[in-house]
Amino acid sequence: MKILIVDDVGYSCHFHARLIEKFGHVACTATSGFEALNCLKTDNDINIVITDLMMRGMDGVDLYQEAQKLERYTDEGQLDPPQFILMTALRLEKNSQDKDVHRLKLAKEMGISKVMFKPLDQVELEDAIKELVAKAPVTSSNGKRLDLYKTTQELKETVKEIIDSGNSDAAEKVIGCLNAEVSTLEKFIETVGIV
Repeated sequence: MKILIVDDVGYSCHFHARLIEKFGHVACTATSGFEALNCLKTDNDINIVITDLMMRGMDGVDLYQEAQKLERYTDEGQLDPPQFILMTALRLEKNSQDKDVHRLKLAKEMGISKVMFKPLDQVELEDAIKELVAKAPVTSSNGKRLDLYKTTQELKETVKEIIDSGNSDAAEKVIGCLNAEVSTLEKFIETVGIV
């Protein structure tokens, strides 16, 4: 997964990019919202943007809004806008009149995927990225988009219901079904030459 880090503080940008690479992803960086927007216009592989809220010129909220308007295409068709994680040193205070706090509230209302507070917790960041990666649509070789996130979430909910109910017979049946499906997928992978 290719992830764009946007921060006008060079050290912070570099630090978070190295962290993303440590998690096993490809990182690229931009030191302003305008530079980030240009990256998104020219690089269709970017699926996630991690941006600071407060930046000179174009802040993280403005960048998110502009990114939603971009039309990005591949040979398979139009791409969805990238998912966003907004990072900030601000803390929401009750009844605060601070302009930046209002921007942060606006970001949450607009649908930014995740808001994280600096200094970022590395485990929380890695978990947030894993969740966004799982939500990203997968395109098959025939161009059909597969929603793996919905399927895996339903499976997780079923497993939780079985555990909550204490039904060991149901657990054994699901394990049998899953093992059979894993075998089927392993055979498929072998036939297409991935293994």
